[in-house]
Amino acid sequence: MIGEVQGTIGANGKRIWLYPREITGWFTKKRNQVAWILMALYLGLPWLKFRGQSLILFDWTGQKIILLGNNFWIKDLPIFLPLFFSFILIVLLTTARYGRIWCGWACPQTVFLQFLFAPIEKFFEGQARHRLARDKKPWTWDWVWRKAGKHFTFAFVAWWIGNTALAYGWGMDNLLQAISHPSHDHIIGLILVLSFTFLFYANFAFFREQACILVCPYARFQSVIPDENTSLIAYDSLRGEKRGKGENGKREGFGDCTDCRQCVLVCPTGIDIRQGQQLECIGSARCIDACDRTMTAWKKPVGLIRYASLRELEGRNDPKKKPLPWRLIAYAVMATIMAVISLTLIFNRPTIGIDAVRRGTAPYSHFSTDSILNTYTLYLRNNGSKPRVLRLKSNSKDSQNENSYSSNWDGQVFALSGGQILAIPLDLKSTAQNFIRGKRELHLKLMDAEIQVPFEIELVGPWGK
Repeated sequence: MIGEVQGTIGANGKRIWLYPREITGWFTKKRNQVAWILMALYLGLPWLKFRGQSLILFDWTGQKIILLGNNFWIKDLPIFLPLFFSFILIVLLTTARYGRIWCGWACPQTVFLQFLFAPIEKFFEGQARHRLARDKKPWTWDWVWRKAGKHFTFAFVAWWIGNTALAYGWGMDNLLQAISHPSHDHIIGLILVLSFTFLFYANFAFFREQACILVCPYARFQSVIPDENTSLIAYDSLRGEKRGKGENGKREGFGDCTDCRQCVLVCPTGIDIRQGQQLECIGSARCIDACDRTMTAWKKPVGLIRYASLRELEGRNDPKKKPLPWRLIAYAVMATIMAVISLTLIFNRPTIGIDAVRRGTAPYSHFSTDSILNTYTLYLRNNGSKPRVLRLKSNSKDSQNENSYSSNWDGQVFALSGGQILAIPLDLKSTAQNFIRGKRELHLKLMDAEIQVPFEIELVGPWGK
């Protein structure tokens, strides 16, 4: 019975293959525009460069993220946590306002399946009703060549998407070099791209809508967020019931729903929106376009299926007393605060990252009668893309304090390429009388013609006066 079982599972427990029919309309047109913009971004971003580096790169070999010419290392990840929480709050905000709009308009699964693979399938096999009729018949040469052409093209597109996914973590230059050279020279890259290709092909050629129905955790997550003020794709039962076409065109006693089932035939997950809200609904709005076309043909007002809240469908919306969306305001305020915190941390991050780690087993050693030696290793990270020629200097305004130490880098410079991590030995000699209770704070800075990056090092020594 409709509504009692999942739409893609038959009474015998086997999968029912869906053949969603083609549809045109305002929502489908807008979704198509959004989809092609998103696909262009996904497939095009790895080709773009900024200051000689990839515009965006999740460099798994170098264990860093390159974004707009800036290098973010593993230890920089905490500064992105507020931005991550801001994204989660924005998801909560949009879900609380419009339900599963992400799934229907921007999810890569929906975008690629409905606007890339579905047109390829239509090109080779024709419209949905033709595919359904052909699949019910015994195999023929016509059936074989159409299926072979479709799956070969699916595999090629999956290979292209898989290579793009690899380019996000490997870089387009490395990927093109690997493609143009023998495969055994880049065996790990070959294994990865073949794995990605297989996963994308199996998903879009066979698994399809089951990913949204059975696997996606967002479908379960979003079911607890909407409330009576959330605008979801819904059927207006007060206006639509009782369903039917009537006899001889006479529809006295019937609602606006003609029971044409077009909303069901075009649904990518096979549900009947007239049965109420369901977890399988991905918010594609195809049913809205199908219903509006039927309403126009019957000279009825459009909007029998539309974005509407429960309050609106039940006639409880009072234009003079609109409820203030406190929850949405709270989500927006918290998301803004989190984003501002994260962006502040990102833009105030120093150009050069510095970590000083003590070398050796002894805390210090006597270099001479009145000289104490502390040994460190400086780990330097060039967070930008511009190479630097740096020198080490004191950052103290007290000239006497500045002259009370020396290092092995006095009068020397060293180069640090863009995005490079460099470890240099740092030996610091200090006079014994400068130590107070066995320690001394030394203020230093790394500098070139453009930047100065101050940092502190704590020296240890004898217990002075």
